[in-house]
Amino acid sequence: MADFLATLMAFITIAVSLISGGELADEIKNKGDISGFAQTVNVQKELPELYADENGDFTVLQFSDTHFTTGVTFSDMQLLSKMKNLTEKYDPDLVVVSGDMIDDGNDGDFNKAYVLRTVADIFEEAGQYWAFIPGNNDGVNYGTSADVAAYLSQYEHCLVSDEPEISGGCQYSIDIISDGEMTHSMLFIDTMDYDNDDPDHIYGYVQEDQVKWCEEEINNKLQENSDVTISVFLHENTPDFFRAAREGKAYKFGYPTLGIRMEKYNIPKNQPLDDVFNASGCVGLLSMGHNHPLYDQCSFYNNTYYHVAPQTVVAASMITVHTQEDNIKDMYDFKPIYC
Repeated sequence: MADFLATLMAFITIAVSLISGGELADEIKNKGDISGFAQTVNVQKELPELYADENGDFTVLQFSDTHFTTGVTFSDMQLLSKMKNLTEKYDPDLVVVSGDMIDDGNDGDFNKAYVLRTVADIFEEAGQYWAFIPGNNDGVNYGTSADVAAYLSQYEHCLVSDEPEISGGCQYSIDIISDGEMTHSMLFIDTMDYDNDDPDHIYGYVQEDQVKWCEEEINNKLQENSDVTISVFLHENTPDFFRAAREGKAYKFGYPTLGIRMEKYNIPKNQPLDDVFNASGCVGLLSMGHNHPLYDQCSFYNNTYYHVAPQTVVAASMITVHTQEDNIKDMYDFKPIYC
């Protein structure tokens, strides 16, 4: 009840400010357009190393597919409140927002800039590190995925960066230190937005220069520690998600395999990314959003976990990485957290 009342009072306060005009009202009129922001802000941000606890455990709280529109609708504010409360309650080592944080802006009121500020402020106020990867909706209108990444990179606790002169809005890695060495690393890859040049291939796909970056980044990690395991976060799936749905084993009792939606959302042009991951022999997790399941779906296939995060309006995911574990199958625990 207290959370509901706090959300209601905030909603009323913002509604009054909109009715009376002012900066927020003006911003909503232009949809919070941040187009060109990537041209004025350097997104090549140096990211800190993060640390596992004394047991070698590292926790990730994952939100996905929030599809915010203005940040000031009642449903937006309820969801923002849930994200804030879950972050405070579980105090993860890292929050990951795995794409489609913002809707495409085609319908009704929209304020891209206000949504970005509001989400970022949640984590700034909590002193919480968080990582963002774009989905197919985030960069459709009023600013590209690169503009979104640039806007968010201004915030101290937003761990987002980009490699210069390659496709996509952002791709970067974050290393995890355990027992004095880098034992785990996380890769974040922009799987691009819609493919407007191919009517038979609705969704975008990872480009050749991005695949090359992934290969080089993985090789660099292996040179630093030949025993490293890598977790990959992206928004849309690779073909191995479909194979895992057919041939993989569910994470544990109560978790479904990835399901028939993987056939509908299969993206064959992402096969080169699977080839790189499989050849490396060190990728233990691929985690995506996009499919909007009601609860976590997770299959173990080819010595890798393929995980689909639920839409945050229903649930979030808690992923615990046991960085000191030698066996990939025992290295990860997944837990749904219902909103």
